[in-house]
Amino acid sequence: AEVKDRLGASAAALSGGQQQRLCIARTIATRPEVILLDEPTSALDPISTARIEELLDELKGEFTIAIVTHNMQQAARCADRVAFFYMGELVEVDSADRMFTAPRERRTQDYITGRFG
Repeated sequence: AEVKDRLGASAAALSGGQQQRLCIARTIATRPEVILLDEPTSALDPISTARIEELLDELKGEFTIAIVTHNMQQAARCADRVAFFYMGELVEVDSADRMFTAPRERRTQDYITGRFG
């Protein structure tokens, strides 16, 4: 709603969070099958991050959303399913709940607990 009247305007005058919301609004206007976001909140403050996460939560009922992130807390908050890749290899895929509480693969557990990465 905040950027709905600015879809065609330059994002240069907007805050970082507003820029992200504008990009998402422009994306959903095309009605894609999948929305891919690469570190969508990496440069944002906690309030802007929360707003983006709330928006994505609203949109996931209508769109398939894939988020690439190193932020385990964000993945746990936002994801229904999680895939863990290491050195280009898909190591494990599971529900977010299972992945963050009882991963099946040792490398996944090591990454989630901060032993590496």
